[in-house]
Amino acid sequence: MSLIAILLWLPQIMLAQVSGLSPELTELIRLSVEKDRKLAATHIDREITLQQRKAVRSSYYPKLEAGGKYVFAKSPLNLELGEITGFESFGKISQFMQSPSFPQMFPGLAGLTGELMQLEQLLAAQGMALPALSKEMDGNFTGNYFGVDLSAKVLLFSGGKVPRISHALTEKASAQEQLTRKSTADLIAEVIAAYDQLALLGQSGLLIDESSQRLDAEKRFASSSLRNGFATTYDTLRIAAAEAALEAKMADFKGKKLLLSQNLSRLTGQPASRFSNAFPDLQPLLPVANTSTIANRPELMALQSGLQAQKYMLGAEKSHYLPKVQAFASARYDNLFDAEANFKSPMNIGVDVNSMTLGPALMAGVGFKWDIFDLSGGSSKVKLAKLEVKKAANELEEARELLELNLTKTTTALETANAQVILKSREKAVAEKALEMASKSYNEGQISITERLAAETSYQQSALEYLQAVYAQRQATIELYKATGDLNIENIK
Repeated sequence: MSLIAILLWLPQIMLAQVSGLSPELTELIRLSVEKDRKLAATHIDREITLQQRKAVRSSYYPKLEAGGKYVFAKSPLNLELGEITGFESFGKISQFMQSPSFPQMFPGLAGLTGELMQLEQLLAAQGMALPALSKEMDGNFTGNYFGVDLSAKVLLFSGGKVPRISHALTEKASAQEQLTRKSTADLIAEVIAAYDQLALLGQSGLLIDESSQRLDAEKRFASSSLRNGFATTYDTLRIAAAEAALEAKMADFKGKKLLLSQNLSRLTGQPASRFSNAFPDLQPLLPVANTSTIANRPELMALQSGLQAQKYMLGAEKSHYLPKVQAFASARYDNLFDAEANFKSPMNIGVDVNSMTLGPALMAGVGFKWDIFDLSGGSSKVKLAKLEVKKAANELEEARELLELNLTKTTTALETANAQVILKSREKAVAEKALEMASKSYNEGQISITERLAAETSYQQSALEYLQAVYAQRQATIELYKATGDLNIENIK
């Protein structure tokens, strides 16, 4: 099948596989995908999101905590009491025992009363008194404390917040994966464009070489003709001018090739010298991508995942008003040792504590927390989440419209590019035939050197325009693959 027939048939082909790429270009694409730092950064961002999701899910894992402390304490103790009640009857008993009727009613206790009074008088004579209750407490305390505790907690019900946030992070990771696909597609298109420019430049250089060789032959022919009187000095000047024009084109060619070689080296990590002497062929890409839908477009899929993520976040904020249930268990041990307390009042006494142990105390149970009314953390965040959902939905619909328009644009551009390749192919064939006839006629002396050089220039222009048309067709094909979301590393062969 001829090239023209294939190009006419292209719009009917509905395959997503990108074929027509040379093995070298396929290799360069894979090298660039492996090297690109932006792609590596997007992969890292996605891994961060997955780790965040893992951290959220770990809320249901049991948490075990252990703690302990040793404390040396020294502190004054001061206490002032109010009215003390309940001891009034003791004072009345003392008064009753001193009354004259007491010995008659309780003759057996009468002697005891006298002995108590004598003891009190004797103590007073010795500067001693029975302890008396005071309303003030004054003293100091020193001691050592050591305690340890072990506790376990497990979240039983988060009100639905944890699973919704986990789902939101899953959708975020999916969106990041789709954006990575978009970045990959952009990188593939950039590598193909740079490689095609190198091919276009290389084949343009071959045209310059061919023209230079023909001009060398014409120069020798013109010199011979000039000596024999069949040509004029003007003819040789025209050939020299054409040579100068070719040299200028060659200088421009070398500068552009150096720049393209360095750019491809940057993209692929290969040395620039690999591309310095490369002259890849430039042919139309076959076949075109499926032009029927934008369903595989990564930007669209990323926005869909983003919208779903915002809906999950809205559900998570609404769950703020649901109770959270947690189970817990703990064990605690406390020990007070080498402690001392001294009091000046209500009485002058001292107490030494060698050791006082509490525990181990064991506890287990279930608790819940229910935020019944919280305007600052509840309704305001729900309203904000609703606005985020609405914003994501608007962005999705706008993107869908723009991507549909872009698909139509790229499809039309490819049809135009295919038609241009057919046209420029025919024009090139005509110009090549005209050059052959002009060369023959000039050698036979039927036309002047001006007409011969005009045919040469016309052929160069037609051949270059054909190569540019092929380049444009390849770029239009790649843009159509991007428009349908089919430009990815899996579809490269």
